[in-house]
Amino acid sequence: MTALAGTVRTTRWLRPAGYVLIAAAAVYLVVSLWAVIRADAGAGDDLAGRRDELTRTAVRQITQLNTVDPKRADLDLAHWLEISTGPFHDALKQDMAAARATFAKQNAPARGRVTALAVTALDADAGEATVIASVRVFLSTPGAGTEQRKRYQVGMERAGGGWKVKTLTALAPGGRS
Repeated sequence: MTALAGTVRTTRWLRPAGYVLIAAAAVYLVVSLWAVIRADAGAGDDLAGRRDELTRTAVRQITQLNTVDPKRADLDLAHWLEISTGPFHDALKQDMAAARATFAKQNAPARGRVTALAVTALDADAGEATVIASVRVFLSTPGAGTEQRKRYQVGMERAGGGWKVKTLTALAPGGRS
């Protein structure tokens, strides 16, 4: 009878310990699943944040490239060089004298405004992206004003700690370039 009494005592503490172990395993499983789900959401949030940063920068820079005031054309052209890189930067630098002459003849300022922009490609790790944009350019002439509508495909590259315009291609109406 002593052997049977020892078995009963052992069984009394074994059953509650089993419940505790099962509860601990369940908690561990839930916490692990939550950590995995949050890690995936964080990766998506990071990509969304990078896309938003690119969008804000592209809107600002495309607006700047479509805005010029003849009274401060040298400053506007200097800003164009600051926000460009690669072949586009080289082309701007090479055409600087011609651009100054053109803007000197222009009487009215032109003010660009991006009306729509979409990120069509983004490789944040490589620092490259492509966006398309629709732009309205308002020309303020004495007594009246005119408006032009433009569409661009813009290659962006991460350079010098931020995004810069690498290529700027005008698109024809209807998406044909």
